[in-house]
Amino acid sequence: MIVDPGKLRHRVVLQEYTLEQDAQGNELRVWKDSVVLWCAVNGLYGQEYWAAAVQGQQDTLVFVTRWSRRLDRLVQAQTLTGCRLLYGGGVYRPTAYDDLEHRHELVKLKAVME
Repeated sequence: MIVDPGKLRHRVVLQEYTLEQDAQGNELRVWKDSVVLWCAVNGLYGQEYWAAAVQGQQDTLVFVTRWSRRLDRLVQAQTLTGCRLLYGGGVYRPTAYDDLEHRHELVKLKAVME
């Protein structure tokens, strides 16, 4: 599957929730930038929109980006849903991952605004 690189024009930052220590040795939970993604971004429409609205998730966006080993590792470790996406001043929680046609070329991420 080929995508026009010009369509992947939206900068999205994937952050992971990590533990760090402050100067006194106390553990702090902080969001840390993990991956910068260039994505095509779309809202839901039609049947998908209404299905999400029933669950109160009508603020769901679909992010299409290139496949990466880092994203795949998060999916394999089942930790992607514990991450968040920063886009357009909003914070989004990933709810679904689709390696389109299982070709390791493009990935579709669905995420709902928090």
